[in-house]
Amino acid sequence: MKIAQVVLPGASAYERKSQRIDLALLVPDHEVLVVTEPLEVRGSGADVAHIYGPPTLPAPQFQRFTTPYVANGAMPRRRFALRRPPEPAYVVTPVPETENDLLPEAVEETYFETPFPTPGHSTIGSFARPSVENIVEQTMARIDRFRNDVIWNVFETPPRAEQMAAIDVWVDPALGEDDFDGFTAEALVSGRVVVASRTIINLHRTEKGRTAFLVPPNDPNEATHAILAALFKPELSGSKVEGAKQTQSKFRPRQRLRVLAAIYGNLVRQEPRSQRS
Repeated sequence: MKIAQVVLPGASAYERKSQRIDLALLVPDHEVLVVTEPLEVRGSGADVAHIYGPPTLPAPQFQRFTTPYVANGAMPRRRFALRRPPEPAYVVTPVPETENDLLPEAVEETYFETPFPTPGHSTIGSFARPSVENIVEQTMARIDRFRNDVIWNVFETPPRAEQMAAIDVWVDPALGEDDFDGFTAEALVSGRVVVASRTIINLHRTEKGRTAFLVPPNDPNEATHAILAALFKPELSGSKVEGAKQTQSKFRPRQRLRVLAAIYGNLVRQEPRSQRS
């Protein structure tokens, strides 16, 4: 099978991570073309395409796109359009409510292989993006009222496995349902105590809160209480970490490959070759 991966400029950190993992999974058995514009798929002979981009796809770029494709977003809703571009045959986000309809999230193998260090009870980590700057500042200000020994590391780039392993508590302060960039899954498989916003994706990641402390989005008071409990109450955090260790396998890349290959195969079987670009 020939698969075209289209990485659009607006792709999130989550989408870019997924593309890297998917590429590594698919290359041994399939021909994979990686491009940055839908136009580059035309004439490539690709059987199926996977679009990694923003939640709303750039409709003009898909006007003459005929290859069956998977995407993390959908076309913008317009009341009047002379010619609507084709919708994706399978939309992997927004995340469905049920696990049965979910394309598994994968975590790179290095996070599973890094040894768990002894916690130091002082370091918090999170991934930077503009939407969470304010909530991070508000929460840290509240923590400072109770403790003066807590350090919050905000990573401007996705944390490497060894960096994640040096964190005591990982925080994902996502504000919206379309924010998947918290690297919560990486923290869970790394044995970190996790505090995360109660979004649908984090409910899936944390077994509905069994493996992490979940808090309401944009609530610095609740986030502060949860972080302090995660740092300094091992009787509460210990069971979360143990639960996360038991569910690590759901994030193995092979789980994602199994579902992804089935999706691609179904699209290729359903689409006549004459209709592809």
